[in-house]
Amino acid sequence: MAESAATMSASRHSPSSPHPPPADRPTFLGLPDAGERARVAVVCAPYDLTSTYGKGADRGPEALIAASYAVETWDEETSRDLEPLGYTVWRPADAAAFARQSPEAMVGELQAVHERFLAAGQITLGLGGEHGITYGQFAALHRRHPDLAVLQIDAHLDLRDSYEGSKHNHACIAARFVEAGVPLVQVGMRSCSREESALVAERGLRIYWAREVAGHTAYHREVLATLVERPVFVTVDLDGFDPSIMPATGTPEPGGLSWFDVTRLLSTVGRNCTVIGADITELAPAGGASGGGASGAGHAFASGSAAAAAARAESREGDRWSRPSEFLAARLAAKMVAYFWVK
Repeated sequence: MAESAATMSASRHSPSSPHPPPADRPTFLGLPDAGERARVAVVCAPYDLTSTYGKGADRGPEALIAASYAVETWDEETSRDLEPLGYTVWRPADAAAFARQSPEAMVGELQAVHERFLAAGQITLGLGGEHGITYGQFAALHRRHPDLAVLQIDAHLDLRDSYEGSKHNHACIAARFVEAGVPLVQVGMRSCSREESALVAERGLRIYWAREVAGHTAYHREVLATLVERPVFVTVDLDGFDPSIMPATGTPEPGGLSWFDVTRLLSTVGRNCTVIGADITELAPAGGASGGGASGAGHAFASGSAAAAAARAESREGDRWSRPSEFLAARLAAKMVAYFWVK
C-alpha cells in the first residue's frame, strides 16, 4: 500500500525506516513532486561555463536537492510547515547541452522557463550554477514587476559591464541590475576591481561590506528603507558566507558572513517585504573544484541516470569536506521558503 505523504514526512529521518529519494530524479525536500499544483517551482540551472577560478557549480543544483532530503520540513524558528506549499522541480531535458550553451542563450532559455511558471501563478526558486544564471529569472520578474528591487548577498560586487567577452558572465550580474535601473542592495562584499570601485563612487552605490556588517543587525533598517515598498528579488551567491562554513564555492573569499548574519537578514526581509522570487548560486560540490566543469558525473546525474547517481553517491563518500556546504545550501533554501512564502 502506498505510504501517505504525512507518514513519509514523519519517518523520513528515522534510521530504522529510511525513505531515500529516487536516485534518478531527486525531489526538493524529499517530497512528492506536486507538478501543476505546486506553489513553488524549483528551477535547476546546471551551468558553469564562465566561472574563472574553481569549477563545479554545474553540479550545485543536484547536490543541493539531494542534501535537501535530510532537511526537516518543519521550520523550528518560524514554526512553519514547508510541506503543504507543494514543490515541483524543473531540469533541462539535456543538461550537457544546456551547459554548453553561450551565456546569452542560457539566460534566454531560463527566462522563458521562469516566465512559464510565473504565468501559471507559481513562485520560482532558482538553483545554480554560476551567478550568471540569475539574469533569466530576474528578467522574467522585472518584465512583470517594473518596480522590482534586488537584494544581493555575495562576496563580489559583480559590477563589471562585460567580462571575457560576455555581458552575462558570472562577474556581471549586478551590472545588469544597475543597467535595468532597479534599486540594488548588496551585502557581504569583500572584493572588487578598480573599475567596479570607480563605478560605486560614480553612481553613489551603497555597499554593505562584510567587514562592516558581520555580527550586526542595525543596518537592516537601511536595507528595508530601499526594499520595503517594492516587490523584491533575493539572490544569494554562496561565497557571501565565510568559507569556514561554505568552502565548496567557486571563489571562497576570506572573511564573510555567518549563518546567522545571513538568516537574520533574510528573516527581516521576509517579515517586512514582499519577496516574489529568489535564487541560490555558486555551490560547487567536491569533484568539480578541480575543473569538473560541464562534463562528468554531475551531468549524467542530472539527466536521470540511476547508475550514474549511485556512482556519484559512492564517489562522494571521500568528499566529506563538501557535505557541510551542500547541507548549508539546502537548509538555506528551506529557510528562504519559510521566511518568504509560508504564511
